[in-house]
Amino acid sequence: MPELNGHRALREATMDDLIHVQSLLQPFVEQRLLLPRTPGDLAVLMQHAFVAIDNTQIIGFSAIEMYSQKLAEIQCLAVHQDYHGQGIGKQLVAKCVQRAKDHNVLEVMAISASDEFLRQCGFDYSLPDQKRALFYRTDQA
Repeated sequence: MPELNGHRALREATMDDLIHVQSLLQPFVEQRLLLPRTPGDLAVLMQHAFVAIDNTQIIGFSAIEMYSQKLAEIQCLAVHQDYHGQGIGKQLVAKCVQRAKDHNVLEVMAISASDEFLRQCGFDYSLPDQKRALFYRTDQA
């Protein structure tokens, strides 16, 4: 189990973590920083997911959804607010990116309001000489 520092560790998520992950994500959902996920949605994501742990408490979570050999997306990245700024999120992102590399996925996408954080992790708005993603909100008239 890779050490974050001292009594903290990063490991693959298991189904036993599901209820604790839901609790971690809930405040972010309430703040509209993350989309709400059902237990079934999270169970599917657990196949390629990671948790950060402090002693026995889950303090961070991320998952990567593999769409194809061309594209995967980082999902549900969250770190408990008491642990922000300690590099935990970056390590979770790195684990997801490595999982994509291990599965020979060409590109990893992340949709977030935290642009600067993702840029620090090596993400950019578009790949050089590639198309850009544009979005349309269906809940607006």
